Amino acid sequence: MLRKDNFFQKGDFFMAIKYKWLAGTLRDLIKKDVKNQINKLPSEHELCRRYHVSRQTVRQALNLLTQEGLIEKRHGSGSYITGHSANLSDDQIAILISDDSNYIYPGVLDDIQGTLRKYHFSSQVHITKNETYEERKILTKLLSAPPRGIIVEGSRSYLPNPNLDLYRALQKKNCRFVFLHNYYQNFSQIPFVKDDNFSGSRQLTEYLLSQGHTAIGGIFHSDDLQGAERFQGFMETMRNQGLPVPDSRVGWFNSHDLDHLQRFQDTGFLKKIVQDSLESCTAVVCYNDMIAYFLIKELNLAGYHLPDDMAIGAFDNTYLSNSQILTLTTLSHKSHEMGTAAANMMIQQLKGIPVTFLEVPWTLIPKGSTPDNLLDNL
Repeated sequence: MLRKDNFFQKGDFFMAIKYKWLAGTLRDLIKKDVKNQINKLPSEHELCRRYHVSRQTVRQALNLLTQEGLIEKRHGSGSYITGHSANLSDDQIAILISDDSNYIYPGVLDDIQGTLRKYHFSSQVHITKNETYEERKILTKLLSAPPRGIIVEGSRSYLPNPNLDLYRALQKKNCRFVFLHNYYQNFSQIPFVKDDNFSGSRQLTEYLLSQGHTAIGGIFHSDDLQGAERFQGFMETMRNQGLPVPDSRVGWFNSHDLDHLQRFQDTGFLKKIVQDSLESCTAVVCYNDMIAYFLIKELNLAGYHLPDDMAIGAFDNTYLSNSQILTLTTLSHKSHEMGTAAANMMIQQLKGIPVTFLEVPWTLIPKGSTPDNLLDNL
């Protein structure tokens, strides 16, 4: 009788060793599957066959992984990877963004962090100031203890980036990336969520053309991808209408100019653009609402009567487009679209679900800065 009891005790012991061994093997398989964009574990029958274990052992191993939060079971469907680590404190996503106090970012950040929390991921925000030097300091620190993933708004994204070595080093440590608003052109295989800037600029330019404007100028950001794409959409639309734009009608500003505009309301570069680029124009496409808002002030100082002397169109549909000075015709997104999409894309990657890129379309919101009576006055 004692020998029989000992036999069962040994059997239980070996079964415990087996299911724990299988659970460890499946943890490694999960890492491999996520890397290969596979979201579902093999069936119980396949696991029995592949690892030469009983169904009871398989179920015990799967139950352990479920308790650890690594998989979730769906009745009649199988076991799916959750994207979580066994230690929830490790489930952190870093967010690199140029400025958390910017007029557009608080809502985007709230949407990202809210979506991550919903799926039990924590997050930490890092401010790059749109400087590659700051970006490098942040990435170097993250490399010492890599997060599960990084949602990153590229710094000066239209210029060559000197930090791709750190991005690739983090990749080797299984850190996932999603780019927000832009991407690095030498790192373009990474998933991204951004505005459809080319089509948006085309839509805005076509609207101004439909009002009878032919002498249209533009003001664009020179060192980020959004600025280049909005410029390209504007120029190609004008060209396709047989209205090529002289270089002199396009004004450029850089990140330094934008920083001084935000911090000190330094509009010196806009004053120069009004003098050098817009004198022969009846309408202008602006990089965003902030540029348009401060441009209105410079145009008023220069003696323009708005909106009759200059129609203005912009991007983002922020509170600045509804100022008491002049409401701005602007392009808008659906509420919560960008941030929620970026967070979901990150979570899908961690689950092993294939992701690609998303370009979010714009919707035109006509307001007071583009009066519709120009054709009547011609």
